[in-house]
Amino acid sequence: MLNRIARRLGGRRALLAASALLLSACSVDKVLQVPDPDVSRPSDITGKAGLPTLLAAAVGDFQVAFSGTGSGGDEGLVNMSGLFTDEFFFTETFPTRVQVDRRSIDVNNSTMSNIYFEVQRARQSTFRAESAYAALAPTDPSYSEALSLEGYSWLLIAEVYCSGVGITKMDANANIVSGAPLTTQQMLDSALNRFTKALAVAKSNNDSYLANLARVGTARALLFKSTANLAAAADTVKAVTPDFVYNIFSSSNTTRQNNGVFELQWNEGRWTQANKEGGVGLPFRSGCKPGQSVSSGCDPRTPYADLGLGFDQAREVYGTLKYSNRDAPTVLADWTEAQLIIAESQLATNYAGANGTLAILNSLRAGVGMAPLAPAPDPQSQVLQLFSERAFWLYATAHREGDLRRLVRAAPDGYGIAQNLVWPNGTYTGRGGGQYGTDVNFPIPLDETNANQNVKGCLDRNP
Repeated sequence: MLNRIARRLGGRRALLAASALLLSACSVDKVLQVPDPDVSRPSDITGKAGLPTLLAAAVGDFQVAFSGTGSGGDEGLVNMSGLFTDEFFFTETFPTRVQVDRRSIDVNNSTMSNIYFEVQRARQSTFRAESAYAALAPTDPSYSEALSLEGYSWLLIAEVYCSGVGITKMDANANIVSGAPLTTQQMLDSALNRFTKALAVAKSNNDSYLANLARVGTARALLFKSTANLAAAADTVKAVTPDFVYNIFSSSNTTRQNNGVFELQWNEGRWTQANKEGGVGLPFRSGCKPGQSVSSGCDPRTPYADLGLGFDQAREVYGTLKYSNRDAPTVLADWTEAQLIIAESQLATNYAGANGTLAILNSLRAGVGMAPLAPAPDPQSQVLQLFSERAFWLYATAHREGDLRRLVRAAPDGYGIAQNLVWPNGTYTGRGGGQYGTDVNFPIPLDETNANQNVKGCLDRNP
């Protein structure tokens, strides 16, 4: 149950404990102090007894980077990658965020600088947790969870950023050490290394839940590395069971723990569930509205509600019902994703046959009462059909940017589909107008190149 409890703890409590110790050492009011079980004591973050607290801090930092918070200034990758692709559309006034929606991000963008360092903090925090487990409790199943979360940190960086991200570390004396820039492939190799270790630890504990987390992470990394790895990816997730789902939980306890999509859509009206953005985006507002039945032909995977005018007082906000409250969890990995990976592996050899791509997709749809898909007529249409289904099933879970990059990447590593067929393009109809840019990934922010002398910017902006 640790993983469920840990996700509800603030990621910075371990850091606050040191400050609390200094204050109590010189206090003359100790008689008035009341033990607070909600704050970590020094003994909680040292030695083997401190491992659960380190893991809780890592999970908290991962939540901030992944699903965002209620502060409005910690958007998280689910929000920003959704805005960057065709999942969300801009309904506010911030110029730094409109750059993201327009696919033309300046390296001096302060919003994206904050996102970058939140993601890096999550990577460092998960590394600190798994390193402590490796040293003090290498057979503990929680070591597997910490490893997988670090693996996902590496994977998400690789999926959303350009090649050449610098990896800064902290040495044993708490000194910051600037790292050399890594290519996308090197970051994916780091992710795969952590997932491999995580799977081994989970298996040694007969923990199928954490084994499945590592399996889905491995397969996702293999796919993003190259489409040539499809068979290996499918083989990796074939053991994932239908009951598997790993959530990153949010909570109404504190602002830092609130769901970030809820905050920026429902509370602030900053962006809306998009619909055919840039002429080629998917029709996500074909989802079901409140009171609407699947039998009417709406899509239950992207439900939404009309929330009225957005922050800019000019455009309507359609809020996703997937995250309609502060406590809404965000799926990091589940059986459905495993099935979609297996379906993709069948595209080249068994699209319409028994247990093939179409059969798997229609089986998933039947599970939520949806009508079956008609066969797509040619290979490119089959690929686009599969990726459309992925987009609806994995809506607003930070998958879409990686998928669009894979679609336009040249074969054999991708599918070689023209950018203007899948990425929003042409005339931008959001605030400020103009034209969509050509970015297919996030740039390395100027703040990083100023702080890390080893990093000079993106090595390339290739998908």
